[in-house]
Amino acid sequence: MDIDTLKFIVKQLISPVVLFFILLFAALACYYSKRFSRYTYPIFISGCTWLLLASQYTFSNWLLAPLEYAYPPLKKSDTAWHQVEYIFTPGCYYYGKDLPEASNWHQCSLTRLTQTAIMSVYKNKPIIVTGGNFLRDRNIVYAEKAQKFLSHLVTSSVTALPLGHNTKQELQALFNLTGDIPIAVVTSATHMRRLLYQARQIGFNHLVPVPVEHLSPPTYEVTLNIPSIASIYHTERALYEYFGLLYETGGWQIQQPSN
Repeated sequence: MDIDTLKFIVKQLISPVVLFFILLFAALACYYSKRFSRYTYPIFISGCTWLLLASQYTFSNWLLAPLEYAYPPLKKSDTAWHQVEYIFTPGCYYYGKDLPEASNWHQCSLTRLTQTAIMSVYKNKPIIVTGGNFLRDRNIVYAEKAQKFLSHLVTSSVTALPLGHNTKQELQALFNLTGDIPIAVVTSATHMRRLLYQARQIGFNHLVPVPVEHLSPPTYEVTLNIPSIASIYHTERALYEYFGLLYETGGWQIQQPSN
């Protein structure tokens, strides 16, 4: 089984809504089975409880916090990144539809590219963007679209590496170009831990993490809210990253990483 197929299967199975319906159909199967009928209500109640739990901001924030705040948020004025040679941001998604340019970019792409531009303008740092033709429209190369987008916002050079269908391949393309030098990495906060783990495996030791697109607040209260679709989505994002870390490291990396 190739990695893309595995990622698709995992993403479907960890969806709280999908898992709820799996348990619902399992409960129905038990209901019509004399042998397993006693499991009907426990399975049904488990499915409802899971969906309710995933829809709560307290739960999704609890899952997200170890991912999103493993590395502190950086502002443009923070000196931690001022000595880097480049600012790098990996690919996310571009729709490529007949829409205004801003509407063609996924939220994670807009957030990463905007923060990259802000930092580049502030310190006149060159930018590197990566990403091959991994989009639904195979004629679109993500890095080229990102380069064009940034060229309207910054005056420094923007290098497009039209390589990579996943984070590891994009990091390898970056390493082949730059080697192990100080580089600021701008990516989604949920994605940062897995990206830096992969980067260390490749040979990077001087990357400066700049997490963006935070889905959870730095602090939160324990509350009960009306079931929220946003919270369900946040729960799914967190679980996807945890399973990604499990796949990469062989361990359930819920504790804070060592820097």
